[in-house]
Amino acid sequence: MTSMFAGKMPFVVLIGLLAATPLTAQTVLEKAARDETATVANTDPNMAAAMRKAQATLADFLKIAAAPRPGTQSFSLKVAVREGERVEYFWITPFTNNGRQFSGAINNTPRVVHSVKLGQTIAFAQSDIVDWLYIENGIMRGNYTACALLKSAPKNEAEEFKKIFGLNCDL
Repeated sequence: MTSMFAGKMPFVVLIGLLAATPLTAQTVLEKAARDETATVANTDPNMAAAMRKAQATLADFLKIAAAPRPGTQSFSLKVAVREGERVEYFWITPFTNNGRQFSGAINNTPRVVHSVKLGQTIAFAQSDIVDWLYIENGIMRGNYTACALLKSAPKNEAEEFKKIFGLNCDL
């Protein structure tokens, strides 16, 4: 998915409610409704840029999550779970941060790794975080990995998806 994780195998990206897959005859919205996965090459420049942007803005997100402003909700982190050579990404919500480590509940159905399950609480390091999101007054902030996936979707489907979920990829 990104050069951030060296290797020759493709990764799986879980976007939770915001998923996309290479299956035919399905719109991005249909895939999202089924919590589908997307396989993305680890050399994909859009995904690498999305993860860099998420990491660069993570400190600001964590400050907002620690002291939520009125109108903000649904704070989530996306983390990598590794199992041998396999890597799968999960949204974690709710989550806690004790200053040294994070923990929270897996909010996607695992499809590639089998060491975790939906709803399971896991502990993870800040270095495992690859994306974040929250909703502010109906607008989704963050979720840069979904924006990266939408770049390869048909324009009309990507626009519909952004409209329905309040996702602004121009931020």
